[in-house]
Amino acid sequence: MKSFYTILRYEIFALFISPSTYVAAFYFLSLLAIGFRFFIETFSNTDWLLPPLSSLVVGLLFGSPALIPFITMRCFAEERRLGTLETLFSAPVSSWTLVLGKWFGCFVFFLIISTLALCYPLLLIIMFPEQGSNLGFNEIENWIGSTLYLLIFGATFIAIGVFSSSITKNQMVAGMLTFTLLTAYLSIMVFSFGNQTSNTYYTISQKLSDGLFGTYINGLDKFGQFSVGLIDLSTILNQLVLTIFFLILSTIQIERLNN
Repeated sequence: MKSFYTILRYEIFALFISPSTYVAAFYFLSLLAIGFRFFIETFSNTDWLLPPLSSLVVGLLFGSPALIPFITMRCFAEERRLGTLETLFSAPVSSWTLVLGKWFGCFVFFLIISTLALCYPLLLIIMFPEQGSNLGFNEIENWIGSTLYLLIFGATFIAIGVFSSSITKNQMVAGMLTFTLLTAYLSIMVFSFGNQTSNTYYTISQKLSDGLFGTYINGLDKFGQFSVGLIDLSTILNQLVLTIFFLILSTIQIERLNN
């Protein structure tokens, strides 16, 4: 555990002194704030059926391909370029601990940015309590469901970024690969949105397949449940499996470099 916390502290420190992460976070939060403001101002004229808070989570989710590459691209790519990865290999640190420490460090930074973004509706409630209440920003079930959905998908996206960084020495290549994989993943969910058939007519094998792999395709359909406080355990398990899968791939890659 001591080696894990050492790697974690090092990764968080590296992120906090990196100018690229500050620039990316600033522009990301600024654009998100502008979009959130215009959405709230025009909410009554839209056909948005979900709670207004969900619009912010959707913005964070679909904006992640522009943010997460800046957080994760230096994880292993920069270590390999500078030759410091060999130094880490000589320390009493396992490859799995190294990958977990870097992933968790990036995830903590993602949590900080997400927390800052979620302060927007909190500020609205403080400044305009009546309007905030009318928009449902004081409903705790919406906060729990939407935040949990954001966390589980954020964990997966960070794992994808860490894996991308582990297979190249070039930060830009790692960033572009992360951007491509996340965009492809989100595109699949967008194209399948609204096409989910009720599983009432599914066979047992189809229900099992939908429970095991349905979230990877119907993630946005599941978001409708989370946004109103209905937690879908299959979605959590699906994303947990996908996160572990990419962390295992990263560990295998690091083991290969070590040998």
